[in-house]
Amino acid sequence: MQFIISCMKLNSILLCLASIIFLPSCLLATDSLNVEQDSIDFKLNDSTITIVKHVFGKDSIRFLSVHDDENTGVSAALEFMKEHGGSLVELQYGNERNIKFNLKSSVDKCIFDPNGMFTDTGAYRTLDKHARVTPEAVKAIRSLGEKVLETYNYDSLGYVITLHNNTEGLYSIRYYLPGKMMDTAASKVHINPRLDIDDFVFVTEPYFFDYLKKKNVNVVLQSPDAPNDGSLSVYAAMQGVPYVNIEVQDGHVKQHRELIDIVAEMMKEFLKKP
Repeated sequence: MQFIISCMKLNSILLCLASIIFLPSCLLATDSLNVEQDSIDFKLNDSTITIVKHVFGKDSIRFLSVHDDENTGVSAALEFMKEHGGSLVELQYGNERNIKFNLKSSVDKCIFDPNGMFTDTGAYRTLDKHARVTPEAVKAIRSLGEKVLETYNYDSLGYVITLHNNTEGLYSIRYYLPGKMMDTAASKVHINPRLDIDDFVFVTEPYFFDYLKKKNVNVVLQSPDAPNDGSLSVYAAMQGVPYVNIEVQDGHVKQHRELIDIVAEMMKEFLKKP
């Protein structure tokens, strides 16, 4: 009887070991990932912008989020990285879209969209659009843009992937169609009528556009003559750096994650190119 019980216990142990051995690889990878988080406090006179970098395991793919009120993309990227590794750089400054700061007094209050801080022309325009513009303010927000790029370090991978979210009815891929508000920024547009027009990918490389079009994903190819609005897509094009923005409606975490998966596979293929 003791021999039979011992054999039963041994069988149970072997079954448990087998179940561990044959766990899905993604689960094993998640448990073994080393997770790190660093942050830098960047001062714009009386305001502090915290640049946070999350790293999961090998830094094999890198995401950037510059708007602190766009958390859907951040959630989707963190979910992806827990399974596959990668890193995310995000700005934190009070869960708002625009950043506000004072230069010397309340009279010099400055407001800007951080996605306009990557060129001198864009920095001037975004400050002028929202409040007050001065040479000191342009210099200040350009320095923030440079620090963000330094932290993201696109040179080490050779590309930029950003994450953005939008509000239904205020912005969509249709804005880039001929005759629409932002048509001068686009050279090609592909729309899948079965997908939400708020969920799309914006790219600067024809290879990316063709790849995503074949996947029947909503996609826009930036025009070489796109207006200099200081956005990272314009800066990247000026520098000859491949750029991808994954844009979805706020709250569409599932859709954002699906697009991240597709873009991640696309980048693997792209980086294999001679």
